[in-house]
Amino acid sequence: MRRTPLSREQLLPIAPGKARTLSLKSHLALAALRQGHGNEDLASELLKTLYLTFFANEAEKRNGLFETFLAAELALKACIHHAVTADEWRLDPSHCEVIEAVLRAYDAQLASRSSFIMHLSG
Repeated sequence: MRRTPLSREQLLPIAPGKARTLSLKSHLALAALRQGHGNEDLASELLKTLYLTFFANEAEKRNGLFETFLAAELALKACIHHAVTADEWRLDPSHCEVIEAVLRAYDAQLASRSSFIMHLSG
């Protein structure tokens, strides 16, 4: 089975504008779920962000966030379970802090990858 070659964009560091867009999508997903205006796509966006951040964190050998990632995964799974049982896409307020911690780590990862490209172009 042949793999499709990666595009130039996929091989280069993240452009600053793309990093801001990715960050904004995750922050807006959290805001909507916090206010009870969520849906399965927004919960999926936060799960994707969580797993990407986790794997990038593991690849960089950063320690100390495993419990945060685990708590965030449990919080998002609880949100999904609540949506299935109560037909309401809302993130419990007590779970928002751990999701915010993941988003801070995600933003830091995006910033480090986009600052590299700014350094190259500057």
